[in-house]
Amino acid sequence: MHLCNIKKILKEIDLFHPVFIVVFGHLAIILLALPYLNKIGIYNFLKILLVVGIFLISFSLPFFVDIKLEINKNIIKNLSLLSFLILTGYGSFAITHSILFTFIYLIIIILIVKLFVKYQNSKFFNNLLFLGGVLSFILIVLKYKGIPLLNYNIRMAINSEPLRLISTGLLIYSGIENIFYFAVSFILLTLLGYKAGILMLTVSYIIYKYKNKINLKHLILIFLGLFLILNIVGFIVLLNSNQHWKIGFLNLLCYRAYFDLTVFNKILDISSLFGLGYNIILTPNGERYIGQILFGYNHNITTLMFGSVFLDFGIFSFLFAIFLGYVSKYIYNGDKKLYAIYASILLTYCEVGINYGFLIVLLFLIYLNSLEVDFDGKVYNKNSERL
Repeated sequence: MHLCNIKKILKEIDLFHPVFIVVFGHLAIILLALPYLNKIGIYNFLKILLVVGIFLISFSLPFFVDIKLEINKNIIKNLSLLSFLILTGYGSFAITHSILFTFIYLIIIILIVKLFVKYQNSKFFNNLLFLGGVLSFILIVLKYKGIPLLNYNIRMAINSEPLRLISTGLLIYSGIENIFYFAVSFILLTLLGYKAGILMLTVSYIIYKYKNKINLKHLILIFLGLFLILNIVGFIVLLNSNQHWKIGFLNLLCYRAYFDLTVFNKILDISSLFGLGYNIILTPNGERYIGQILFGYNHNITTLMFGSVFLDFGIFSFLFAIFLGYVSKYIYNGDKKLYAIYASILLTYCEVGINYGFLIVLLFLIYLNSLEVDFDGKVYNKNSERL
């Protein structure tokens, strides 16, 4: 095949397609872990590749097998909204153990959803969300009397802090509208000390602003720069943790990738055929139970995208992968901005693993998408900004 033909094919490939993103995310982790191949072991490594490969094939099936589902748009809209509210209410009650607070929380959520649906395309509303993200960050600094990136105890304390989740969400959504908002959001998310927020902001901004303008070479350069920045953030976090690591600066992400594969392999070893039924992905902060199950202590553990699902449901998790692929196809055919954010979440969760927060966001995006696109990709909202 001629070089020019290869270049032509590469130009025609959508580098931000859901299948490409999920395959790339897992491939990046696997390649980063290669320096630790001797610790993983060839047999375990091949076992991991086989199971991950089955998950990726399952996720990809809806994109290559044309199955049309005649589902009324109102059914999708009502079912996704109801599921979103039930899961949100369940999470609120699990944390507060109060019916009253759960009811108040749901009322607030419904009001926010209504406002978001009504004004999401308004420039003023986006400015308001950006301001909300900045103020939430300032409140975190004032409440905990420090910057999370520079204080390990504060960083750990805000892991489940609603203000951090609000700030991160608002800064990502509003930060991809223009370069100034992006720059400010990037700085603030870096100061929060969590690499996932930085990754999601950068990826969603690239997809939203440059999806059809950027080539593979520039994309590789951007991700190399991002790799360096994420390493720096991780290194600063370790320096402030009073932990003594003998890992070199550029080896941090490699070790993290090795740990992710080790966790996934351990999940494969202990899981039963039909899963262990811990309902980790349906429980707020359920990831901490993974540490208890695998290592005997409560700690949030990253598992690769489908590790937590496999731990819960065993072989039925492959059906979940197919469902996620179908939903990803649905969102991919919808609004440009919503998909840009969703694609960044997909990439990030290739390492983190499906959890309660992911399901909440997924249901909300399905609901928003149902206002504009049916399950066959037909647009019935002419104001929708399509990919």
